[in-house]
Amino acid sequence: MARISKKEKKEFEKFFIREFLHHLGYSLSNVKWQERPDALLTVSKGKTCKKIAVEHTYYFNDTVAGKVSPLTPIDEFWRDVQASLVRRISHRKHLTGISASVCLRKNLKKPSDPAALPRDLAEQLVAFFESCQIGKPHHYRFSRDDFAEFPVVYSLIEFILAWRETDGPRPASRWRWQCFNTSTGTVGLNLRYITTAIESKNQKGETYENWGNATEKWLLITASGLTVGNIIGSPMDDASWGDPQLRQVCEDSPFDRIVLWERSDSWYKWLKPNRAPVQYSTLRHKAF
Repeated sequence: MARISKKEKKEFEKFFIREFLHHLGYSLSNVKWQERPDALLTVSKGKTCKKIAVEHTYYFNDTVAGKVSPLTPIDEFWRDVQASLVRRISHRKHLTGISASVCLRKNLKKPSDPAALPRDLAEQLVAFFESCQIGKPHHYRFSRDDFAEFPVVYSLIEFILAWRETDGPRPASRWRWQCFNTSTGTVGLNLRYITTAIESKNQKGETYENWGNATEKWLLITASGLTVGNIIGSPMDDASWGDPQLRQVCEDSPFDRIVLWERSDSWYKWLKPNRAPVQYSTLRHKAF
């Protein structure tokens, strides 16, 4: 499957660091994006102004630190499909009013040309919808029998749910073309993942040499909502945050501050220093 490039991953990282700090009410200046740690920047709020170093990592509920989430390659593949769909639909205004959710088949085989497959699927999805009459207010379910004339769609997709939201043209958006495989499933808090992620970052942080003259070292763990594997949902009972292993890795950490941010549900929890209760943000999220 296609992979998100290192440059694209860095852009997501920048986006989440900026957004979280804005949610805390900070203004940012003197921002330097780098590696090991990921950012050096000055934050200010009221009369408070300080230089911090931020290391960023993602939360997953379906794996442990150091192992790839099973949803990651599917998500990366579908993002490439979405990008190709948006380019194609932008030139077909009569299709911009359609939204759809796609269920990919299980056990997808690795293609001989990974870069071409998302483009080929997007091309045939557009051709398929060109052949359909999608009208308001109905919802339509298409299965593999409907894809017989579209071999790439037939080989990769189990079914599609589609509906028309508007008859008029609108800007093409990848958010209107979703994938069930990465957007539905079990969500929740995986304390084991958080503990192993902090432990891993502690070991790496001890070797970092690019802290600059930061007065505070931060570790930001983001439950981004990019896939269902990146979602926690509602926060757990406060008593559970006192897990002995979690508390120990936080106390042993070279980071001065460690925070878990549940972006989809707009809450965050300071793990170091251990502050209760969970705090909520009232700011609206920006689109990626």
